Amino acid sequence: MFLYICFLFENKTSFMFKKAILLLSVFVITFSVYSQNGSRGIYTEIGVFTGPVFFKSDYGERGDLENFIKNNGYAIGASYYLSNFNIFNALEESFKLRLELSFTKADFKHYGKNVDPSSDSLFSNQLRGMYGSTSSSSLGFQVEYYPFQIENYSRSLFSPYLSLGPQINYVSVTTKSTLGELGTDLTTPQKYIGGYRNNGMTAASLTGVVGTRYILSDYQCLFADLRGQYFFSDWADGLNPNKTIYNENKSDDWCVGFSLGYIYRLQ
Repeated sequence: MFLYICFLFENKTSFMFKKAILLLSVFVITFSVYSQNGSRGIYTEIGVFTGPVFFKSDYGERGDLENFIKNNGYAIGASYYLSNFNIFNALEESFKLRLELSFTKADFKHYGKNVDPSSDSLFSNQLRGMYGSTSSSSLGFQVEYYPFQIENYSRSLFSPYLSLGPQINYVSVTTKSTLGELGTDLTTPQKYIGGYRNNGMTAASLTGVVGTRYILSDYQCLFADLRGQYFFSDWADGLNPNKTIYNENKSDDWCVGFSLGYIYRLQ
């Protein structure tokens, strides 16, 4: 499954990201063979999900809720689950390893009082003219913890969980202006001269999730979760003003998403 999906992003990923997909695919295939032949207790699942994503970026004022809500996009992805590890001993039914491949897309603009239509200053016009986007192909894993045992789906309709894990992301950003090409004093606010990008890069991130499964049968379920993703880079949105001059730009980029999905148990 992962080998197939990686071809969908063939023209948008760096060599490092493609190599990570290949290594993880080999790991999944190897572990699946082991689970079928080496340990009868391990079972696997596949899932798909989608949902909205909201970015906390360098667009707009720090702490402005409007910028957070309106600078949004969507995420789609596929997951592969490995469950019931003997290495966890007595806790084996409380953990799952989730391998995930996803794609996120979001658009950005400046919102708030500085771009109010009543203001006709050069600074306001420059901010109103700026816009951008980001797209991220992400590959990683999470360890899911279920407070209640999950081996037997029939025990409860709902099965809540927490998860945490790293991801590697190939991020492609664009930053433009309706006033013309960015980089000049006429089109670009002084804060963002030298602090914008139009290219692709690889960045690491950490994802934390709170969610629950809704059991449909012994072999399938729906799930809903709320996730936060913190990028170890301040270029995920395409903007990164000088932190020593602009103190409000002290945090790396992060986003929050809500996902709905479907999971099918293979064995």
